[in-house]
Amino acid sequence: MNDALIFESLFLIFLFANIALGFYLYLREAKSIREHRNKVPYVFSGLVSLDAHKAASDARLHADKVNEIRHLSNLVLVLLLTFGGGITWFSSLLTNQLGNGLFTQILFALCVGLAFLVINGLFFAIAKNSEKNSSYLILRNFGSTRSKVSNIVFFVLIVSAVLTCWSVGASYWWILAWVASAVLVIGASVVSRSIAYSAHPLSDGELKSRLDQFLGKVGFESKGVFVANSDRLGSGSGVFISGLGTNKKVVLTESLIERLNPSEIEAMIANEIGQYKYQIGFRAYLPYRILSFIFFGLLSYFSTKPWFFQGLGVSSGFDEKHGVVLVLFALTAYVFLFPLIPLRNALLWKAEENAERSSVKLVDWNAMISGTAKFASDKAGSVTLDPLYLVFNSTRTDSMHRIMDIQHLAPRHTRQRDSWLPNA
Repeated sequence: MNDALIFESLFLIFLFANIALGFYLYLREAKSIREHRNKVPYVFSGLVSLDAHKAASDARLHADKVNEIRHLSNLVLVLLLTFGGGITWFSSLLTNQLGNGLFTQILFALCVGLAFLVINGLFFAIAKNSEKNSSYLILRNFGSTRSKVSNIVFFVLIVSAVLTCWSVGASYWWILAWVASAVLVIGASVVSRSIAYSAHPLSDGELKSRLDQFLGKVGFESKGVFVANSDRLGSGSGVFISGLGTNKKVVLTESLIERLNPSEIEAMIANEIGQYKYQIGFRAYLPYRILSFIFFGLLSYFSTKPWFFQGLGVSSGFDEKHGVVLVLFALTAYVFLFPLIPLRNALLWKAEENAERSSVKLVDWNAMISGTAKFASDKAGSVTLDPLYLVFNSTRTDSMHRIMDIQHLAPRHTRQRDSWLPNA
């Protein structure tokens, strides 16, 4: 058995294993939601009616079904592009029309990426409906309009940067590409934090005075507290910290201010401060920089191996078409790394846990739990999700798991039986 056949066999095994694993996870998720559909979880009693809980559960089932079909469609597109001859045909079409220069290769990679974006966009349109809970769930699965636009811009920039570095022709091009991608990732994070949401300063009053004192007590330098009329802030918790340095702004949604009492608002701000601390800085970016270094090193290695192209149903001789190689390797990574997604999510969940660990020391942790429950009560927070499905499909823990984590992380001497209920 030659190397190309071995690689082809492994690729197909992993691809169909992805399909099987995704379907298995969806069945677990559907079973978990249906089993808990007819009873509101204890922590949400008094906040969510049974009818609202059933509606949220049904909306979540619908969203997860669409998400699973979307995942299957992406894998079918991978097959069509590789063994179906899509990459060979489209690359030849562009080369015949535009030549084989850097612009052609960038355009090729962007067009293939656009095909996947179109598929995701179509499923977003199919899944979205007028019900509030369903809209929120789809937003969590597919992202907000703002995030989609920023992701497209970032995708264009990073593909252009990588292929430009590759076109230099030096043996160490992949190190240049790694450095360029690191600069873009950090820059994108800084820009996203710096672009303020449409918000106005919190009106003078008892709440503003209390929150200003709280920020001073915890040593968080900022321009103060602002209010936005959107529930779609970056963290999904009703609180977002925009800006850097002393130009930071603590932005709250109007609905959060209306629904939560001052102690609970302080708790939500404390948690977001913790999130900000663990999402910005060297420690937060280091794991991703290590993984991206490995990614570009492997890309450089595979780009020189004829069996890599042949094993994906593409004739050799494409190694000089860097856009084609980049797309092929990205598709390969998408297929082979799916079982490792929990490791990525574990890193993000660990950042959340560290944020919660630091925030429970600053505020009343009972208020943090009740605030979380109240804010999530009209956003399908009462839906009971399957833990295994969640670890594969979410970069953030759901409200129920977050509440249990906060209770577990709270100082042991402060814990009281049932003290974490929303009406405590």
